[in-house]
Amino acid sequence: MSQTPRDRWAIPPKIGYVNAAQNAHFVAAPLLAAAAIGIAGVMAADGDKFRWPGPAMLLMTVCAVLFVSCIQSSFNAATHLFNPADLDAWYGTSEKPPDTVLMQIQQRDFQIWKSSSRRAVRLYNWGVVTLGSGTAVALSPPGNASSAHAVCRWAACAFVLVATLRVAAATATEARRRQHGRRNAS
Repeated sequence: MSQTPRDRWAIPPKIGYVNAAQNAHFVAAPLLAAAAIGIAGVMAADGDKFRWPGPAMLLMTVCAVLFVSCIQSSFNAATHLFNPADLDAWYGTSEKPPDTVLMQIQQRDFQIWKSSSRRAVRLYNWGVVTLGSGTAVALSPPGNASSAHAVCRWAACAFVLVATLRVAAATATEARRRQHGRRNAS
C-alpha cells in the first residue's frame, strides 16, 4: 500500500539543500553585506578617486539591504523546518501528540519554509547581482587616471560585469521558470 502525501513527512527536494542554504544565508550573506557597507563607506570618504561614487554607493547600499533581508527571510524559514527527530527531542516519549497531527503541522510549516527559503534565495542572488554591479561601477577608473591604470581598471570592471551578468541571467531564468510553473499549476 503506497502512502499519500498526507501520510508522510515533507522533506526538502535535495539532501544537501538545507546546509547549503544555511551556509549561504548565515555565513556568506553577512560577510558580503559587511563588504558592501565597507565599500560604500570608502567611496563616501574618497569619492574623488572614483568615476561614479554616487551610483556605486547606491548599488552597495541596495546590496547590503538585500543580503540583510536574505538573512531575515532565511531565519524565518528555519523556524518552520523540522523533522520527526526534532519532535522526538522536543517532546520526548511522553505527552507527544499523535503522528498524524504532527505530520499535518509539519506539512503546513514545510510549505511556509519553502516559500520563505525561496524568497531568501532570490534575495541572496539579487544581492550578488547588485554587489557585482556596484563593484563594476566602483572599479571604473576616474577621469584623471593614466592610460595604463585606466586599461587595468576597465579590464577588471569588464571581468566583474561579465560574471555579474551570468548570475543575473541565471537568477532571471530561475524566476521565469518558477513563474511559469506557478501558472501551469493553476
